[in-house]
Amino acid sequence: MKKSYGKTGLLYAILMVLTISVTTTSESWSQNSAEPANPALDTFFIKLMDKYKFVGVGACLIKDDRIIWRGNYGYANMETGKMINNESIFQLSSLSKTITAFALLKLYEEGKIDLDEGIDRYLQFKFRNPYFPDKEITFRMLLNHLSGLAEVTSTGQIVPSKVGRPKSSRGDSDMTLEEYITQLLIPGGQYYSEEYFKNTEPGTAYSYSNIGYSLLGYLVQRISGMDFAEFCRENIFNPLGLHDTGWHLRDLDTSRVIFSYSFSPDDIVPVYRKTYHFGEPGYPAGMVRTTMDDFSRFLIMIMNNGRHGDVQLLKPSTIDLMLSPQNIPNMTSRSFRLIDKSLCWLMIETNGSQYYEMNGFSGSIFTDALYSVEKGTGMIYYFSGINMKNMMAVPEIVNTLDKVLEQAN
Repeated sequence: MKKSYGKTGLLYAILMVLTISVTTTSESWSQNSAEPANPALDTFFIKLMDKYKFVGVGACLIKDDRIIWRGNYGYANMETGKMINNESIFQLSSLSKTITAFALLKLYEEGKIDLDEGIDRYLQFKFRNPYFPDKEITFRMLLNHLSGLAEVTSTGQIVPSKVGRPKSSRGDSDMTLEEYITQLLIPGGQYYSEEYFKNTEPGTAYSYSNIGYSLLGYLVQRISGMDFAEFCRENIFNPLGLHDTGWHLRDLDTSRVIFSYSFSPDDIVPVYRKTYHFGEPGYPAGMVRTTMDDFSRFLIMIMNNGRHGDVQLLKPSTIDLMLSPQNIPNMTSRSFRLIDKSLCWLMIETNGSQYYEMNGFSGSIFTDALYSVEKGTGMIYYFSGINMKNMMAVPEIVNTLDKVLEQAN
């Protein structure tokens, strides 16, 4: 449920305080050295917020195992005047899928699964694309969005006319991951519908699917014998020191979680609608909330061949597998030239640079992360106060940050 605010003065208040809402000099998490200011980037983001009418923006640059710059602009809570800062916790949305894929590869590395085997042996039911009932679906198909699940369209998620779909809730969802999967994917379940599937043979056609990644999280839960969120905390978050990262609001300091906002592209003066903190029962597809510091550690660990400090979370060979091209045909990208897809991460080129990239979009916040293993550089950014028109800011932000990374010593 969202609440609207129509006071035009709110927009101008945002623009007036942008110049004092910049944070670029706090301590780096890895080397305890102050990050240098970058007035040119501050000016860029302040003008960007004016141009696109964003409510809040956060960004950071990574080089040689540390954050070398960060900026915070605008509101974490517009109504109270609370500003975004280095301690702010934001939702990754579909960028969370990179953590779900990483968790699955932990099981692969332990020899508990093979990526090209059928998943049915790990479930209490047979999972099939109803148009191809004799074709097994594998872990790799789910990772690559090749299962035939196709519930995400260019205009939003499919909601079957006869059964609807499980709804998000204010706060954490009361529906368990197991209830979500079994009611959604078992024929006869409360929310089961063939409308979620395309009539394409599994393994042959790309169709982005949130349900597929929710199923991957459930498979991790089934195979490991642990709650999926706890598996991630024990095997990823705690070893990395990600103490401000979690799948559920109950695991976080909610006073630091930012609120996100949206407005209509037809608004001459934005009428912002506030999105209150919510939970999804299929949470492995997009419900991680984290800080810039925490998620930077996750990216840096991947760039360091799976190592964080003295802990090797994944072997270099498994990281190589995770980042290997999957040769998936007929994929498209709105913002960048698409080279290929790895297991979860896209492989893109922009401004003459090649990156692994993944983003997330929830309707009121957009998140994006890009990194180059070869160069040891990366960027993370997010913005709130969005609609489908001002999403055109994405290449503008990435290309600007890329140029700064190219010039960094």
